[in-house]
Amino acid sequence: MNPLEWSLTAASTGATVFGAVAWVSARPTCNFWGRVYSRAIASSQYALTFDDGPTRQSTEPILDTLGELNVRATFFVVGANVRRCPDLVARMHAEGHLVANHSLDHHRLSMFRGLRYWERQLTRTDRLVEEIIGVRPAMFRPPMGVKTWFNVCAAASAGHSVITWSRRAMDGVPTTRQRIINRVVPFTVGGDVVVLHDGVEPHSRRDPTPSVEAVKPLILQLRQRGLDPAPLDELLGLPAYAPGRIAAAAR
Repeated sequence: MNPLEWSLTAASTGATVFGAVAWVSARPTCNFWGRVYSRAIASSQYALTFDDGPTRQSTEPILDTLGELNVRATFFVVGANVRRCPDLVARMHAEGHLVANHSLDHHRLSMFRGLRYWERQLTRTDRLVEEIIGVRPAMFRPPMGVKTWFNVCAAASAGHSVITWSRRAMDGVPTTRQRIINRVVPFTVGGDVVVLHDGVEPHSRRDPTPSVEAVKPLILQLRQRGLDPAPLDELLGLPAYAPGRIAAAAR
């Protein structure tokens, strides 16, 4: 094999390996890096989850809608947004919703960071949440759902279950209310973990209005199909919170 052929072969092999790693890292159901929970094995209900909040312009009206419809959801919060809107995190908890960890910064290149980075991301977000609601999250969803050896190991060390999804609204990018509904309602079945976005992560200027407008018709149309949302911890049989400094002191 001449040098050119060797170089082309090496490049092709490298691209194949990179593609395979990217695929297993981003695929919601893949357990290559460690145990991941994406749906319930058998259930007549589904779980409604929200990412990237809290953001005042969108989280508040979504909480209003959930209260109106008597629905309990799970909010995977970004620590930087928790700092800005601690009252919304307190409201989530007070109204019976679960508060879970979605990293501190939600940085777009975080999948390239190492173990210490991820330990800080999870620990600092846990601490922010615990200081507000008195309990420490035990569920973690990686930003953009991208799993790596480092963030899965950091989650395990922190006592978190890694949660992804089985039904995605794709509302983290510009979209419309009807597109969100069309992606979710016809395809959701019992046991699904549905993900939408109540918030705007710190590095985005996304308009959350379509997400806000889609929540009520989405829930109502799924109810017409005989599907009601269940709290994520009940659907998956996992703890939502772990004992922590404040929780231990309160016992």
